[in-house]
Amino acid sequence: MPRIFIILAVALAAACTGSARLGTETVDLRYATGGGEWNSGGGITAVVRVFESDGATIVCGAWTSDNRSIETSDLNEDVIGAASVFAGKTRLVQNLSFMAAAAYSENIAGTQARCIDSMKPWREEFSAAPPRLSFPRMVFFLDEEGGGSVRFREVVRAALIR
Repeated sequence: MPRIFIILAVALAAACTGSARLGTETVDLRYATGGGEWNSGGGITAVVRVFESDGATIVCGAWTSDNRSIETSDLNEDVIGAASVFAGKTRLVQNLSFMAAAAYSENIAGTQARCIDSMKPWREEFSAAPPRLSFPRMVFFLDEEGGGSVRFREVVRAALIR
């Protein structure tokens, strides 16, 4: 009987994540780009692809950073965790922590992206336009006294796919 509870607990934990990991694929020209920049310099570029597989909506992605500040390098994952992927007006995934973090390069093509099932059924309208990455504006206070802060804002980043 306890074994049943363990299986149910694992299944429930997987269901709560809202998505299931599927594997990886290579980033290429089919990927859309998005991202933002830090007020202290540098920023984040993410790439994403959305496609249909057996009626499911699959989202693949990777991200990289050209940080120029030690204070923001530890915050990139917080920003990725707050970002979303949209197809049209439908949010497919919120929290992009599933995405592969790639070493910064002038060309992200050829790196590996991680893929998940968005747990949303495929709709033809998802293929009408490229997917869109959405990054919220964020402010991070660097010390408890409020002596310093850094800001992240969404901007159009140069495509790193060639």
